[in-house]
Amino acid sequence: MPPKKDAKKDDKKSQVDPNEAKFQEEIKQLEKANNDLQLEQNFMLDKFRQTKADNERMKAEISGFKSRLSSATEDYADILEHRQEQIKAEELKLKTQQLIVDKLESDIVRLQEEIKLLRERNQQQSVKLSDAAQMLKDKENLEDAVRKQHDLIEKQCEELKHFKIQIEDKDTKLQKAAFQIEELSLKSSATTDLRILFDDPWLILVSHARLKADIPMDREYNSLIALGLGKLLVLYGGLSKAAGAEEVGCEVAVLNVESSNWERPPGVRIGSGCYGHSVAVVGRTKMLVFGGIRGDAYSNDVVILNTDTMKWQTPHVKGIDRPVPRSGHATCCIREKLFVFGGVSAEGVFLNDLWVFDQDSSQWNHLSTFGQMPTPRRGSSLSATEDGRRLYVFGGFDGYECNNDVHYLDLEKLTWSPMSIHFGQAPEPRENASTCITSKYLLVSGGCTTGGTRWLGDARVLDLYSPRWECLDDGSWNTSLWLKPHGVYTTFYGNKLFALKPSPDERLWELMTTEWSLPEDIERLRLNKRKDAGFSEKLELLDEALCGANFLEVSWRPPTKNSDRIERYKLMVANSTGVVKDVYQGRDSRFRITNLKPNTEYILCVKALYDDGSFLWSESKGFRTLM
Repeated sequence: MPPKKDAKKDDKKSQVDPNEAKFQEEIKQLEKANNDLQLEQNFMLDKFRQTKADNERMKAEISGFKSRLSSATEDYADILEHRQEQIKAEELKLKTQQLIVDKLESDIVRLQEEIKLLRERNQQQSVKLSDAAQMLKDKENLEDAVRKQHDLIEKQCEELKHFKIQIEDKDTKLQKAAFQIEELSLKSSATTDLRILFDDPWLILVSHARLKADIPMDREYNSLIALGLGKLLVLYGGLSKAAGAEEVGCEVAVLNVESSNWERPPGVRIGSGCYGHSVAVVGRTKMLVFGGIRGDAYSNDVVILNTDTMKWQTPHVKGIDRPVPRSGHATCCIREKLFVFGGVSAEGVFLNDLWVFDQDSSQWNHLSTFGQMPTPRRGSSLSATEDGRRLYVFGGFDGYECNNDVHYLDLEKLTWSPMSIHFGQAPEPRENASTCITSKYLLVSGGCTTGGTRWLGDARVLDLYSPRWECLDDGSWNTSLWLKPHGVYTTFYGNKLFALKPSPDERLWELMTTEWSLPEDIERLRLNKRKDAGFSEKLELLDEALCGANFLEVSWRPPTKNSDRIERYKLMVANSTGVVKDVYQGRDSRFRITNLKPNTEYILCVKALYDDGSFLWSESKGFRTLM
């Protein structure tokens, strides 16, 4: 067995040895190649180091060359800039020299012209010297002429002064005449109208007047009332805006209706002024003022103005019961008692309570009423019947909208009742209206719509017995853009409605008076006229005539007997030359003749023609036109 194993090992060795030899040979070759590569690498590294050193040297040379080139460039740039500056300086110097040359040439030309002018002047001076002698001779003549002219000018100056005085005097007269013409035109615009209201005739007279003297400013939340049998209008308090700031009026302005003059009585100012108050009339001369806003506080005071003495009185109120301070309330007087209804408190609460102030006892009393009361409101109107048995409340603002309802209080039963009105055209809902009761009629005028957007100028009449609304005035006169929504411009007295109109500069400068006669008054007037006329058989040309510079307005009274048989009238006019003209034919008993000459007398006569052909002449009368 062992000999067999050795034989196998020898076989293996004989098989491995050739490969190892081959490997050894290859290893030797590789080592040789490696050595060659190592030598070549060392050579390349040496060559790279040498090349790198050459590059560094070349970079240094290039950098030095660049620095030398940059320095040379800067030097050349400085030299070039210096040369350019020298060239510019030379050019400027050359231009300066050229300007000097041009100036010298122009001076030479100018001097030549001056020399020429001097020669001409010398020639002229010689001519003037020759004329000087003649001028000296004329001097004395001129002085004499100037002296005479001066005397003439002084005389003319005196005449001009005299003419100026005359012109100023004529201007003053023209201004007065213009005012008189305007006043006459307003007066001549008066109208008389017969209307059918409640199926009966109402005679309505509307007149206008231009107001004079110390005209007050227009205000809002003021008061206006008529006193002295309607002959005085008293304006008090109110709120205005001057220069953008609010101003509260504390003066009293009094209008004399007959003379159309405003007055501000001295010493009638009261406190710090008031607005949102109410006023009522006691008797003929007393004005009661209650409540309103004075300064920054709401008031519940009562003050009385006596228009005879123009003195304020403050009654001493007894007791502790009194209404809360308020504004926008309604008041009216029945004999010596002041009734106060509604308004708004300082806290903004709308009220509908009723209080009465007795002037005899100087005490307040709250009236506990029954029935269907008016809703709480401000800006309502309160009126009393002539017998003092009822109070009527109209309109007002309830916090949401304005109303036009009517409630009345029976003062004997203290019971409220609303009026159901289904006939006629009711007035537009409003607040702050003026009302009054005459006979059986409730009259309403003025006030403003909800939100104070528009002032209302119409006048409505309510028959308290029917009940039924009618229109007394449609308010067509209310075309002014200057009416303040919360201003008070109207007030009643008896059968008269007074309306103030503001000017563009907010001054109350015009008064419109509407006077009406009830059917029973018209019948009474007609009977009185027939009685006074005594059934005249004459056709009479009346003496009362409206005269202007270019017109005459005349009227005549027909005869009482057979006046219904008159077909027409004929008006004849004769001037100073004797020429007679037929200027009118018709059935009216009044006519205006126009296109006449100023300051001229005319003779007028009226002829009545009857249906049977007969006629009747009036007596002739003379009338003269104004200057």
